[in-house]
Amino acid sequence: MKPAYNIWDLRDQAKRKIPKAIWEFIERGSEDDILIRHNNEALRAIKFDLRTLRDVTKRDMSIELFGKTRPSPLIIAPTGIADLACYHGESAIAGAAAAAGLPFSLATSSTTSVDTIAQITSGGTGFWQQMYLWERRDLSWQVVDRAAELGAEALIVTVDVPIWPNREFNKRNGMANPIKANPLLAWSIMQKPGWMTTVLGRYVLNGGLPTFANYPAEVAKTGRVTNSPSVTWDDVRELKRRFPGKLLLKGMLNREDVIAAADHGVDGVVVSNHGGRTFDAAPASIEVLAEIVDAVGDRMTVIFDSGIRRGSDVLKAMAIGAHAVMIGRATLYGAGAGGQPGAARAIDILKEEISTAMAMVGATSLRELDRGFLRRETVPGL
Repeated sequence: MKPAYNIWDLRDQAKRKIPKAIWEFIERGSEDDILIRHNNEALRAIKFDLRTLRDVTKRDMSIELFGKTRPSPLIIAPTGIADLACYHGESAIAGAAAAAGLPFSLATSSTTSVDTIAQITSGGTGFWQQMYLWERRDLSWQVVDRAAELGAEALIVTVDVPIWPNREFNKRNGMANPIKANPLLAWSIMQKPGWMTTVLGRYVLNGGLPTFANYPAEVAKTGRVTNSPSVTWDDVRELKRRFPGKLLLKGMLNREDVIAAADHGVDGVVVSNHGGRTFDAAPASIEVLAEIVDAVGDRMTVIFDSGIRRGSDVLKAMAIGAHAVMIGRATLYGAGAGGQPGAARAIDILKEEISTAMAMVGATSLRELDRGFLRRETVPGL
């Protein structure tokens, strides 16, 4: 891996290594890719009201989250194709997260077993299990119960994918999750001989291409990776009853929905538009964060997701009122650039930038942040 000084450097390195079909699955959104850009632009538009002449020699970026002190506000978001970014990419990112003391979220569509992730993260950082619910809820409960048995601290139910999103580029590239051999995909892979050798070749020599590792057999046959369109609050009540850890709903962008989540006893919501991957006409997550924090921030944990590329982005979300942030593509870029060391570099870059941004805005602790640190006229919803 070449030197990387920011997340964009890691992105460039990963793009050069990963076949186009797989890269676009990771990087692109849906339809016209409007929301991907808008997530970044909306975050960049927010400006700080800088505080100066303060002693910022010592800066503390730790937070309290679900009763634990965490060394930083970062959480690794669930990403279901990390094993194609590099060889055993999910384990690489989980290992980097564990070393940094960050929670790692395992996607339902992971190709690494929950048992392996539980072992990698057993040093105290813990893992969170992401879930989609299928038509056969009894099969979903099997995954939930297994995660609970292995000590998952939190269950994240992704609620913003009731049906498969409109991603024409995947069809043009012959790309699916899990991957299936076809001429379009083969041509894309052939353009990256290094990836063929270091990733595809190693999988072939060690048992074959990655497949869903945690799906019950009946679900694996269908290849379904999104929610059933019949998921409702009844399922939330059942999960609250069934799962002993923290229950979070991810993909929440509506004030009334998050109030209903709090009324149902949900422990936290992830304000997220799925990184811009599901519906191009959705708002940027940062545009609705303030109204959601104002509605439920004193009743439940509010986590921000979608568009984080700089440490200053993290401070913006937390100054508005988020309790923590999720990062997904940043560590995927790192893994694609250099495996576990690359994922660790992505985490380190963001931590370094968080620390720098704290000094620049005049904060010695993330607990000091509030909306007074922001130029209110630049913050949506204020």
